[in-house]
Formats: sequence, structure tokens, C-alpha cells
Amino acid sequence: MVFECMRKYSFPLVIIIFIATGCASARNKGEVIDAQYYFDRGVEMMKKKDYVKAITDFQTVVESYSASAIVDHAQFMLAEAHYMNEEYLVAAYEYERVYTDYPSSLWAPEAQYKKALCYYMESPVSMLDQENTLLAIDEFNRFIDNYPRNSLVSDAQKKIEELTAKLARKEYMNAEQYKKMKHYEAALLYYRDVIDKYPRTIWADYAIYGIGEVLFNQKEYEKAKEMFMRIVNDNVDMELKNKASRKLQEVENHE
Repeated sequence: MVFECMRKYSFPLVIIIFIATGCASARNKGEVIDAQYYFDRGVEMMKKKDYVKAITDFQTVVESYSASAIVDHAQFMLAEAHYMNEEYLVAAYEYERVYTDYPSSLWAPEAQYKKALCYYMESPVSMLDQENTLLAIDEFNRFIDNYPRNSLVSDAQKKIEELTAKLARKEYMNAEQYKKMKHYEAALLYYRDVIDKYPRTIWADYAIYGIGEVLFNQKEYEKAKEMFMRIVNDNVDMELKNKASRKLQEVENHE
């Protein structure tokens, strides 16, 4: 009878023993399954460059331990893992959650900077659509406005200058294309747009020279001369200055 009872309950008993043994084993190893456990494992995965597993661990902290004191840091690290995995637009969303969900977090300033950096990384070559370039500039400016004394401000300003030059170059190349096609009025519009919108870029100087070339081709020599003189007398790229000097000689030959 006793043997029959043992056989009847042997399978559940094995399961209970297995679970108890497993729990004891975890306790023996000192592993407490909590937010810190997943966070630390996520950091370890980041060091190993296993960003997919890191994402899973940080996501677990954010979703299952929302009351934890480290949840804001986990949210930031979740964004970092996506960034390191080159998922820049996803990372931008996760960075934004840091400073919107946890505005008083120590990680909020860097998260806002990093969101801008995500769009910067997605900014394409100058001849392609520049939507992400404009978003990056906007986000960097917002970061500077919100955290004017942050150590990352100078880098943000440099990034803005770089991205602005890319936009200027796109406009300038459009003007050049119209000039080659002899659509001079359209070319002048784009050149002037470069000068008005991006006056502190090198492309504004090249646009002035381009206007001079268009005016020269239209036989408006006095106006062309004025443009080339601006280049010669200004502190600009030496190669461009030399080109303007040669053009001035051509203008004088036609006067």
C-alpha cells in the first residue's frame, strides 16, 4: 500500500524536488533575481557587445521593475544598446523616453544630446533628402537651450555647424546644376538662398562666385565684377580667391 502511494505521487514529488534544488542552487550562488540583477547582466552584455541580449535585460528592468530606483538608468542603457546596435531611430525614441518619463534623472541631459546624435548618424550625404539633418539640428539646438552649461554643448555646436554646411552644400549643388543647364534665373535663386540662409559657411562664398559666373555669362560685366571683387577682397579660401582674380581679368577684357 505504501509503495502504491509513493508511485502515485512520485512524478509531482520529482518536480517539487527539482524546483527546490534549483532555488537552493540559485541561493547558493548568491543570485537575487531583481532589477539590479537584470541591469548588471545587461551591462555585462554591453561589454561583450551582445547588444540584443543587453536590450532584453534593460527592457526587463523598465517593464517589470518600474518602481526601481535604477529604472531611469536602465531606460538610458536601453537606448544606448540600440544606439550601439546601430538602430539609431529606435534609439532616438528610447532616449526621448529618458527625459520625458524621468525629467529629473541625472541621465536626462545626455539622453537629449544623444537623441540629436541619433539623427546626426542618420543624416545622409548632401544630395539626398535632409529630413534627418534638419531634425538633428533642431534637437541639438533644443539641447543647448535646455542645458547651456553642459559639457557637451561645444560638441553640439560643432555638429550644428557641420550639418548646416551640409544643407548649404545641397543648395549650392542645386544652383550649380541649374547653371550648367543654363537656367540662370533658377541658379541665381539657389545661390542667393545659400548666401541668405547659410552666410557663415564656405558655400556662401562659393555662391557669391557662382553669381558672378552667371552674371558674366549674361554679359552683365559690371555686376559680375562686383561679385568677384567681393571674393578677392574677403578672407576666403585661397583657391576660390585665385579663381575670382582670374575671372576679374576676363571681365576687364570685356569692358
